[in-house]
Amino acid sequence: MLATVFFVDIMQTITNIKHQTRNSDRVNIYLNDKYAFSLSHNNSEHLLIGQTLSSSAVDKLLESDLIGKAYKKAKKFIDYRPRSVKEVYDRLIKHGFEVEIIKRVLDQLQKDNVLDDLQFAELWVDNRRTFRPRSKRAIRKELMLKGVSEGDIEIALDDVDELSDARQLAYSKLSKFNQLSRDLFRKRMWSLLARNGFEYDVINDVVYEMIQLKKDKEG
Repeated sequence: MLATVFFVDIMQTITNIKHQTRNSDRVNIYLNDKYAFSLSHNNSEHLLIGQTLSSSAVDKLLESDLIGKAYKKAKKFIDYRPRSVKEVYDRLIKHGFEVEIIKRVLDQLQKDNVLDDLQFAELWVDNRRTFRPRSKRAIRKELMLKGVSEGDIEIALDDVDELSDARQLAYSKLSKFNQLSRDLFRKRMWSLLARNGFEYDVINDVVYEMIQLKKDKEG
């Protein structure tokens, strides 16, 4: 015969609610005249002195507060610059949050349109093309390391013109390399484009164009 197990949900009374002196956004909760835990104002505004709380109610309050903490940290991380889902996940893991809490926070961030891998990938590509042109292959590798799906990467790279981007990168170094001998000029230009992932045919065309520009400037 199996024994019947009864779970008793212990009730406790809120005897005090004190604002923290070092963090005005949080309050300390006292149950039965003893400090029990702290909560954010958002999670504590409905609590009153004299109110009774069950153990399960306390657990829900603490879980909600933890989700709020994780959300706040994630939002601050994203506000500094756009992030991928993987970057935010890794950041929250580093701060010690549990996977289930992180998943709920990521879901909420996506619902709030704060976190979107496609938007992140498109911004990443635009930034690279504007400030540091690289090949599609190089950018694809960067985005894969940040956890962006192949589908989102392909959409973000769809309008990239590698020849134009390689030309822009080479032209940005033209004045710097212009005083070099033609052979060294060619080697430096080739190396620059190869380091940034461009393939042979693109490099060959762009280096030829830059050599012609060098000749024109030399008269």
